[in-house]
Amino acid sequence: MLVVTKTSQSRQGRPGYTRNRKTMTEVTIDELKQARYMSLTSPPASPEAKRLVDSIIDIILSAEQRKRARQPSAAVAFKSAVGLIVGDLLIGLQTREVGWSYLSLSTAAFSDRPIGYWTFKRTVQAMETAGLLDVSLGRNSQAIDFGGGQKPVHSPSFATRFRPTATMAAMALEAGIDDQSVTKHFPPQLPKRVIEVRAKSENTRGRKVKGKKLKFAHTEKSRAMEAEIKELNRFLVTFELEGAGFSGYRRLFHEGDVEGFDFQWGGRIYGVGDYSYQNMKKSDRPNLKIDGEPIVEIDINASYLSILHGISGYPLPQKDDLYDIGGIDRTIIKAWVSSTIGHHSFHTRWPKNAIQEIEDAGIEKPKEMTMTSLQPVILDHFPMLGDWPSGRVTWADLMFTESEIIIGTMLELMRGYGIPCFSVHDSIIVRRKDKQIAMETLESQFLGRTTIAPRLKVK
Repeated sequence: MLVVTKTSQSRQGRPGYTRNRKTMTEVTIDELKQARYMSLTSPPASPEAKRLVDSIIDIILSAEQRKRARQPSAAVAFKSAVGLIVGDLLIGLQTREVGWSYLSLSTAAFSDRPIGYWTFKRTVQAMETAGLLDVSLGRNSQAIDFGGGQKPVHSPSFATRFRPTATMAAMALEAGIDDQSVTKHFPPQLPKRVIEVRAKSENTRGRKVKGKKLKFAHTEKSRAMEAEIKELNRFLVTFELEGAGFSGYRRLFHEGDVEGFDFQWGGRIYGVGDYSYQNMKKSDRPNLKIDGEPIVEIDINASYLSILHGISGYPLPQKDDLYDIGGIDRTIIKAWVSSTIGHHSFHTRWPKNAIQEIEDAGIEKPKEMTMTSLQPVILDHFPMLGDWPSGRVTWADLMFTESEIIIGTMLELMRGYGIPCFSVHDSIIVRRKDKQIAMETLESQFLGRTTIAPRLKVK
C-alpha cells in the first residue's frame, strides 16, 4: 500500500544531504522479516512512470556534489538503475505493509542481475543522500555461546533493506501511480536466466541454512531444460491469470556442489515476482481465473510417497488417500512421512516443523506417540521406506521426478492442445473446461516415469 508518512528532512528543510539510515530502535526485527526480495525486473513502462523516474533523477542530480558529469554510457546505466530500483521499491510498498525490500550487497548477488554491483550501490547511495530512500544495513547473527572459549560463530542473518521515503511515495501518488496500479506502470519482465543451481544446505548450530547460489557451466542437458522453461514462460504470459499474477518461472536445482551433480536433483519450477499465484493461500486459489474462465486444481495425492512406490516396484495401496492408514489421523501420518523423506535417516524426535504442522491442523497428538513408536506402524504400510537411511533414493531424487512429471504435463498440454497449465509443485491449475484432458495427461506422465498410475484429486 502506498502510504505517505512523515520522515526526517535535511537541515535545509527539504530532502537531501542527510543519510536516512534506520537503527534497530527505529525498525523492529519483525518489520525487517516482512521485507520482500528485490528482483530488479520491473522497469518504467508508462508515460507516468517514465516522468516519475525523470523527476527522481532530477532530485538526485541536484543533491549530488559531483565535479564531473557522468559519461554517456554511465548516465544510461544510471537512468536504467533508477528506473528498476524505483519500480521495485514501489511494488514493495504495495505488497508489504511495512514497505521494506531487501537485496544482498555482496558482489556475488549481482552476477545475474540487470544492474551491476557498483552501479546499484552508487545509485542507492545517491537516492539515500537525496532523501528518497531509507536504508537498514545488513547484519550477521552470532550463535549462542555455550562457554568453553570457542571462537564466536557468525552466520548470515538480514540482507540490507530499502524503503521509499515519504517523498518518493508522495511523488508516485502525484504522478498518478497509486497502490492499485504500480505493476501496470512498472510491469515485471520475464526472467532471462531460468535455471538456478544451489549448493547443498547446511546445518549451523541446529539451524538449517539454505545452500548458496552457485555459478555453473551449461551443458546440453541444462540448455534443453532452459529452452523448455522459456517456451512455457512465453506461452503462459499470453494468458491473464486473474486474482494473482504470472511473471515467469525459474527452475531450481539443489546439491550442485555434490559429486556427480548433473541437473538431476531438485528441479522444481518457482514463479518469480511478488504476485505469483504460488504464494497465495491454498484456500484462495479456487478464486483464480484464466482469461476470465473458472479453474480447477488437480492434485497428486501423496506425491513423493506415490513416486517412491513406483520406483521401488511397489503397487499403490487400493485407497484414495495414501495417508489414511486407519486409527491415526492422516495429518500425523503425513507429518511423519514428510519429515522422514526430508531427512537422511529416521528421526528419533518430532521435528519442530512437523509439530507445527500437526498443531496448525488442530490435531492433538498423544504424548506417547513418538516418531520412534510410529515407525513400525508406518513401515508396515509403506515397507519401501525401510530402506530410506541407505540414501539410495533421496528427497532431491523424488523432487526431480515430480518436477519432470509436472513440466512434462505442462509441455504436452501446451504443444499438443494449446492449453495453459500452471504448476503448484505437486498439482496443476487448468481451466475447468480442460480438466479431463489435463487429468489424462498428468496420469500418463506419472505412469511413464514411475510405472504406476497416481491417485488424482480435483479441488
